[in-house]
Amino acid sequence: MEPGELLALTFETFGKRAAIGTSLQKTGSVIIDLAAKTGVEFSVFFVDTLFNYDETMELYDEIQSHYGIAIERLVPNPDDIEDLYQHYGQFPFFSSLGRARCCEIRKRLPLLEKLKDLDVWISGLRSDQSDHRQQNTQKISVVGMGDIEVVKINPLIDWDADQIDAYIEENKVPYNKLYDYESPYGEKFREIGCKPCHIPVKDEAPKRAGKWPWENSHKECGLHLDGSGI
Repeated sequence: MEPGELLALTFETFGKRAAIGTSLQKTGSVIIDLAAKTGVEFSVFFVDTLFNYDETMELYDEIQSHYGIAIERLVPNPDDIEDLYQHYGQFPFFSSLGRARCCEIRKRLPLLEKLKDLDVWISGLRSDQSDHRQQNTQKISVVGMGDIEVVKINPLIDWDADQIDAYIEENKVPYNKLYDYESPYGEKFREIGCKPCHIPVKDEAPKRAGKWPWENSHKECGLHLDGSGI
């Protein structure tokens, strides 16, 4: 199935029990545009870590206005954040244990609460984003998230970055303007997430180098590691 057909069938079949989860990067914008073109009612949610760049929150408003939709905003529990700071200090993301716990509180736990209401989680993962995703990501699979099982669909798993950019340009899709940023030293954003953990990098840097640049890991925050490994 083409991505648009898959999205239409999913929302026709599961209705409100299916939703697009997006971090408001380019692939998420394309999935939302494809869903809008189906003419079928669809749902979208965004995990707001409260550490997003201003441009990301501007896109959050722009997409809602452009498509006439309401994107559900998931936020972390303030008591969990206070507990995080009590244990690791105010900069937990700069230590390996603190960073993992920060991701869990700000991203994973809000997602788990949302998944309790869903049968299908639609994601923007692509196999070209990292070796880990190329080896472990499937288009459709059943994954276990904590004690929850959900069908996970990655409609654009086979698209590459050039296809995403071409679609955005051709269809005038709203996208995060940080992707247009270039520092005086030639650094650009390849991935956009929390401000402390995502930086622009030079073209010759590895694909995921801008995410936790102080870590040498699979660069996954915990949202896409359960079940089948995606």
